[in-house]
Amino acid sequence: MTHIGTFITESDTSIQEKLNHALETLLERDAPLLKASATERSLSFRLAMYLQQAFPDWDIDCEYNRWTGPCKRTRHMTSVTNTADTDARTAYPDIIIHHRGTHENLAAIEVQKSTNSFGKHQDIKKIQAYKRDSNFRHAFFVGIGVGDDAGHTNIDMMT
Repeated sequence: MTHIGTFITESDTSIQEKLNHALETLLERDAPLLKASATERSLSFRLAMYLQQAFPDWDIDCEYNRWTGPCKRTRHMTSVTNTADTDARTAYPDIIIHHRGTHENLAAIEVQKSTNSFGKHQDIKKIQAYKRDSNFRHAFFVGIGVGDDAGHTNIDMMT
């Protein structure tokens, strides 16, 4: 780990390893949810639980919307925010790793099920905008196979 300013960041490799381990835990422990094609919000929540174990000194939040100022707002949203949105197409990242009430933003993570017809392209645009505009050190797109694709996953790191 290296120090930047007053807060410690994790290396790209360390974060990817922890994210991969959390995803493996999701596949092992929550296979029935994957087979049943549970909502992206359900899968994001479960993944966030496993990430909290991997990052005990950080806050892990799903669809966090309590920004302390312009540091976590982005200019390039790809969809309209709708609180009744059951397809999870809001303007917030699915999962963030940060310290609440600060400008310390370690990672933004966008999760997409294999059955999502909205398209990977829009989610990638959203997560890239968060990395660029909201000072997240890292950003990831996580594809999760559900239904017949359960067990197939991919992690793309946004640069």
